[in-house]
Amino acid sequence: MRVSSVERMTPDARYTIAICKGSALLGETKALLRVWRQGEPLASFTDRVLHQDVLGKATAYRVKDIVRRVFARRFLIPDGAAAEHLKTLVQHGHLGRLFSDVCLLYAARNDDLLRDMIVVLYWPAVTDGRLELSVKDVVEFLRQAESDGFMQEHWSEPVKLKVARGLLKALADFGFLREVGRGRRETVLYRPTDGAIVYVAYELHFSGATDSGLVRNRDWKLFGMGERDVVSAMDRLTAEGWWLLQAAGAVVRITWKFRSMQEVVDALAG
Repeated sequence: MRVSSVERMTPDARYTIAICKGSALLGETKALLRVWRQGEPLASFTDRVLHQDVLGKATAYRVKDIVRRVFARRFLIPDGAAAEHLKTLVQHGHLGRLFSDVCLLYAARNDDLLRDMIVVLYWPAVTDGRLELSVKDVVEFLRQAESDGFMQEHWSEPVKLKVARGLLKALADFGFLREVGRGRRETVLYRPTDGAIVYVAYELHFSGATDSGLVRNRDWKLFGMGERDVVSAMDRLTAEGWWLLQAAGAVVRITWKFRSMQEVVDALAG
């Protein structure tokens, strides 16, 4: 599957091997959120996770890697708001797809390679009717990315192989793929939960996006949604009382129900 550089989701991106440090890590994220406290210094939190054995039998080195290089980068920067919202969902027992979808949002925002893997490789594969994504497919994607200048330095073939496996595992954990045998993963027709659509829409709104700009935001492409899909989904969710959407051509106007992101999360968790 040939992908030109101009088709990439983030043309100025720089790919890293960060996915090897964390993959989806949904179970570990839940465990960390249960003990995380807003405002606690990262060093103190890391020490507490180690002393309380929050992540089970993981080595001290691995625990520090997960907390500092995955959890903190995805959910604590810049202000811990993402972690606070996810913690609310965990405390109310929302541990399934809604939780996973929101984690995906922040993981992809933090990792250009993961984002492009989903938007540029996975979704076109699904559209083309491909039933599987293999390590070979991803390695070829990485080779092309390297030739297009997306890596700051050369990646050896073993590194590309390791990164490819990490990406496929992450996609499987987030619900895009299903393992059907050793080294074989089938594509799954992934659909975000309605709760995730509500979360993303309000998060973009409170981040300063205009109503019309919001429906065109690139975050929706992670979920396989174009502008028309977003308008259609938000129109449907109007009936459930999340907002009032009016759309006429390129003009979109939304009357928002909630005044803060925490109110939204509380409503989703309730």
